[in-house]
Amino acid sequence: MKLKGIAKLIKFDTYGWMAVSSLIICIISGVLLAIPYDVDDPYGSLSLLVIENPAGNLFRNLHFWSAQAFLILTIIHIFDHFFRNTEENLSRGVWLRLTLTVAIVFFAMLSGFILKGDADALQARRIFSGLLSGIPVVGYYLDYSLLGTEDDFQLIYVHHIATATILILAFTYEHVRSVWPDLFRFLIAFFLLIIISFFFRAPLHDGYELA
Repeated sequence: MKLKGIAKLIKFDTYGWMAVSSLIICIISGVLLAIPYDVDDPYGSLSLLVIENPAGNLFRNLHFWSAQAFLILTIIHIFDHFFRNTEENLSRGVWLRLTLTVAIVFFAMLSGFILKGDADALQARRIFSGLLSGIPVVGYYLDYSLLGTEDDFQLIYVHHIATATILILAFTYEHVRSVWPDLFRFLIAFFLLIIISFFFRAPLHDGYELA
């Protein structure tokens, strides 16, 4: 009976509120990470955090895994709408904004990956910059407006913590008329993500793995 109750809860939730819970956890942990993060020395500040601050490292892991959970649950939620045929009740304008939200979520995650400042992040930035620059006519301006100059992380940081976050929250509110889930679902998401964050760390390396 208990298993059926859990299955019923998950099915009723349609993954949407769990996605919102993951988003809120991601934002809260991101605010806490902004305190030790140094935009002028991203890799150095994060390396110091990993080595010297166990609590800060846990919050960094929580930020990373909650972002992954939000993306995965959002995609599952979208497909669940298709399977239930509930998308017929939404206007084209709403679907356009929701589709744009998915693109913004991908950008938020990519910008967060770049903000690590390690070897993988720098390579990802070069690849993304090259793809943007290759767009005819507007490529250069798009690249500069999203990534800024190659040796500066300030603009990416602003887009990550402000632009993308505000847009995601705005579109989420339009979709569900709330940006805060009920306490029960929030605690479930938080408990599961804390366990994952305790055992699995967020990636950070520069050609070698940190001890």
